[in-house]
Amino acid sequence: MVLTFLKNAFSGKGTGFASILLAFVSTFIVIALYFNQNQFLEAFEAKTYDLRFKSLRGVMPPSPEIGIVAIDNKSINELGRFPWSRGQYVRLLDRLSAAGAKVVLFDVFFSEPESSAIDKSLAAAVKRAGNVGLAVAYDFDENFNVVGSTHTLANIEKNAAGFGHINLTPEDDGVVRRNKMYVEVAGKKMPSLGLKGAMMALGEEEFAAGSYAINLGKRRIPVDASGFMWINFTGPSSHYPVYSFADIVQGRIKPGELKGKILFVGATALGIYDLRVTPFDRNTPGVEVHAAITDNILTGNFIRRTGFEGWLDIALILALGLFTFYLTKRLGFYTAFPVAILLSAAYVWLSYLLFKQGHWVSMIYPPLAVILSLLMGGSFRYLVLERSARELRSIFSSYHSDKLVSRLEEDPEAAKIGGDSKDVTIIFTDIKGFTAFSEKHTPQEVVARLNEYLGEMVQVIEEHDGYVDKFIGDGIMAYWGAPLAQADHARLAIACVLAMNQVMLKLCDKWQTEGVEPFAIRAGIQSGEVVAGNVGLRGKKMEYTVIGDTVNQAARLESSAKYYGVDALVGENTYRRTSDIYRYRELDKIRMVGKQVPVTVYELIEPQTPEKNRLSELFAAVLFVYRACHWEEAAKGFASILAEFPDDRPSQMYLERCQYFKGTPVSENWDGVFNRRGK
Repeated sequence: MVLTFLKNAFSGKGTGFASILLAFVSTFIVIALYFNQNQFLEAFEAKTYDLRFKSLRGVMPPSPEIGIVAIDNKSINELGRFPWSRGQYVRLLDRLSAAGAKVVLFDVFFSEPESSAIDKSLAAAVKRAGNVGLAVAYDFDENFNVVGSTHTLANIEKNAAGFGHINLTPEDDGVVRRNKMYVEVAGKKMPSLGLKGAMMALGEEEFAAGSYAINLGKRRIPVDASGFMWINFTGPSSHYPVYSFADIVQGRIKPGELKGKILFVGATALGIYDLRVTPFDRNTPGVEVHAAITDNILTGNFIRRTGFEGWLDIALILALGLFTFYLTKRLGFYTAFPVAILLSAAYVWLSYLLFKQGHWVSMIYPPLAVILSLLMGGSFRYLVLERSARELRSIFSSYHSDKLVSRLEEDPEAAKIGGDSKDVTIIFTDIKGFTAFSEKHTPQEVVARLNEYLGEMVQVIEEHDGYVDKFIGDGIMAYWGAPLAQADHARLAIACVLAMNQVMLKLCDKWQTEGVEPFAIRAGIQSGEVVAGNVGLRGKKMEYTVIGDTVNQAARLESSAKYYGVDALVGENTYRRTSDIYRYRELDKIRMVGKQVPVTVYELIEPQTPEKNRLSELFAAVLFVYRACHWEEAAKGFASILAEFPDDRPSQMYLERCQYFKGTPVSENWDGVFNRRGK
């Protein structure tokens, strides 16, 4: 029945269905890349952002309200070596107040005392002005948590009209394209200097952070999910009116030029090294980036890349991809090719027009959907169908046990070659310290040892009716339950892991007698639903494999086994199916990538010993106390376990967590997950 269906799908009767399916596959591949934010493609997308500014749109008029008070080379030559005495800033503020400047924002710190008299003089000048915003800088860890800060002296800071953080976060290529609009510190939201400048100019005391937007009075500032605003740069450096610091304090600037201005005071001199890379310029003073943010808020000229733009990207990927596939199928590759080029060019022009309106839609992914659909549509005519169960044997025999292949040959409909949903158990194994071993031995020795190890492991897997999917370096991916269903696939997988450990012990004994260091392995095991089927190019390279969330979880468990210091880390689904046969120790609750509900993971503690059983019982009791958030009692319990079992990594890990949670209380609805850093 399956073969008949596939023949119809790829021959006369089913070509319509097959082409529609292939068209959607080609577009959904691009959508998957879009959601995954592939780093390679995202780097190109970021460059198109710069291209749209510098080479397509060009400069645009800046807000006439904004100006820069520049600590420039001219001022340094005239006023002396930088940093200057704070008396110069007193002179500046008095001049600006007399001229009627609306807001003055310092991208400068006064963090160390100069002298009591001068510091008091600056504090008084700030108070007299009544419109001064001061800078704050924060230090962050890799999770963007605040770990330190730099402020102006308290006696000066208390007289300021407001504060704003000056942290600018470049992208991976070093270009500043966006700014975090606020930093949350001790439950309070500290606005960026650019946002604070707009607040002071508009007379707004507060702002409200919402989903994909910050509300400032009647203004709605678009931000991404992390609170970053994409900066709509108006031009290169010195695009805003620049007033030399020295010219102002010496009275060479007419007061009328400064009246009503929002002035940012900051360094532009090359020697002070406050220069940033922006889409327009590789040497833009940081103070001008803050000014551009205020400009965007006051004028409403934003770059939006929020939910609407995301849905528009997906709709355009689908529309262009499906239309290109249809053209290619109807017209042929060579006729459709120039049409696809024109279609891509038209889309690039559309994305530019939308950018001018403040909408950043992808310039990479929809054209990629056009290219992929063109290639897949052109290849569609060359697809051929497998003809018989004999070909099925040739496909499976190279990577399946003879016993299972014989069953497949007898009942070829038991496996849907084109893909099917299967309930399986998957294991990933890895050699501990193999990288270090490889660095100390010749390639010939490494390959010889690896082949010996893999040969033994494959034999064990096949003896337990498993399927070796692939080798990943020194790692193995294997599964049970596909292509043929196996009711006890979870038990078979666990039994196989235990047998692999026994074989490893024999291999290690052999290697030690030969004078070479032994290996040890660790494993991750998970059960669940996957999509199973053949992937690749028929006649060239094909393989039967499984894909899906269960595969990702098993791989994650294998990598996490190292973190917990255990040999076999087992997922919750496998545990439920085998806990009546094998003994486990509950280790932790973890949240898989992209999932909200945590899953429980377990250590396989077979073969059992009195020591393992005692450790498991003690650990379970203390873990119950830990989950109840009794940190002191739990810490004592884990310390007691370590006194008896000093090498137990999970107990050491939980002891460290207890110490952490003593100073960092958990939320009332804590789900037991510790958000550890790294893998």
